[in-house]
Amino acid sequence: MSTSRIDQSELLSASFEQALATIKGLIDTRNFRKELLNQPEVENALEILGLSITDESEPAHQLEAVAILGKAGEVSKPIALAVQGLLERGLRSPLPPTGTWGNADDRYYLAKGISVSHASWVPRYSAIELARGEVVEKASREIWANLAVSRAETLTEALRTTADALAKQLTEIADPTDTAYRKIMRICDALSSTLLTADIPTGPGFGQAFSDLVLQAGGGKGAESSRLREDAAATVLDLVIQILRLRFDILFDTGLYRAVGRIRGWWRPGRPPDAIENKADRITQLALNGIHILARQGVEDKELRQTLVAALGPARVNFTGERLANSDPSLLPHVSHWLATGKALEQVRSNDAVRELNQRDTDELIGRLLLAIQAKEGGSSMLRVIADAVEAFEPSHAGTLKSSADRFDLIEQWTNVLAGKRRLEIFGQKGEIVEYDPAVHEATIPISRLTLVRISVPGIIRSPSGRPSYMLFKAIVEKA
Repeated sequence: MSTSRIDQSELLSASFEQALATIKGLIDTRNFRKELLNQPEVENALEILGLSITDESEPAHQLEAVAILGKAGEVSKPIALAVQGLLERGLRSPLPPTGTWGNADDRYYLAKGISVSHASWVPRYSAIELARGEVVEKASREIWANLAVSRAETLTEALRTTADALAKQLTEIADPTDTAYRKIMRICDALSSTLLTADIPTGPGFGQAFSDLVLQAGGGKGAESSRLREDAAATVLDLVIQILRLRFDILFDTGLYRAVGRIRGWWRPGRPPDAIENKADRITQLALNGIHILARQGVEDKELRQTLVAALGPARVNFTGERLANSDPSLLPHVSHWLATGKALEQVRSNDAVRELNQRDTDELIGRLLLAIQAKEGGSSMLRVIADAVEAFEPSHAGTLKSSADRFDLIEQWTNVLAGKRRLEIFGQKGEIVEYDPAVHEATIPISRLTLVRISVPGIIRSPSGRPSYMLFKAIVEKA
């Protein structure tokens, strides 16, 4: 009985090798024409390969069969259609892991073959192969990344599986640090091209999954590791920037910024290179833009801002926040102060508050006066032009006009000084074309946000000392 089983196994193996040789020969000669599919030898070879995909007693045969059929499908469309059915039927059950099987070309065509299947096991298998693939294998890695991401339920799921597989593999190799840097770079490169077209939800816990992936790298010493560390950090941060630009929901994921903090921590207690810090500046800008969106609704996401400070440094976050706060006078004073400093606005003394309220009417009058003297239709210049024109005929009237122009100059100077003392300034210029923003513009008719409008009457901003600026009154606009 035992001898019979051995003979049967050898027979099946011989049949597989012969079928493999038949299909390989046709592929190598580029002579795999459509009419050859009807030849008994070719039909038999394809059938044997199709059956071998599910033969769990021969894991290597399973992988080889899928790879050679995947390669055959590259020859022509008729051949692709013929092998597609074999692959779809054979790949209903999971394949064994590749391990050390095959070379780079073998694993590339294995990935091509698996891409035909839409079985539920494919995304997880692909994510694992993405993590375990050799550093030099670029072509197969891109296919694995596409399958892992585009076929997954969520982007988080794909990242988590990849991170777990990479962590496991790094415990099995001799030089985990340098290999981790290289693998992180290749994985991020592959994910970068895939994310541009991936139409799947992000899923909860994305930032933590990404942070777990980044955690696999870091700690390398020496000149070679130093260069790898910088290259890996740049690649990962470029991917973070791409993700933040593509997926609005991730702007508020604190876990992602913790991953950025871990990358900057690779240089602790030193400072990361300028190239890395420049990318950190861009990430800070994107993150603060998200916080600014919430701030305009009166919402303070304190946890996110604190995470940014811990990951990117208080000076960088405060500088960016202050710039955003100063550029947007529509923010509520306490929200503006928090955006710029991360601190609550101290309550002013009651007498100061009362004084501020009492002087608001005065400030508005000064603001109106400031607008009046800035009007281009009149002013001392126009009075002097008129005086020069009538001086030859009415010298007394011309003198009166010039005297009025001198007094107007004095009024303008006093008004500007008074406005400066009250920290008032004009917002916008009459006739200026801008995008409509209801936070700083007032329209007499309904106008959609971002519509081009023309300022007919500028507004006035007040910037009290030590406190956020605010709109005293909005600029009046009309459709351009």
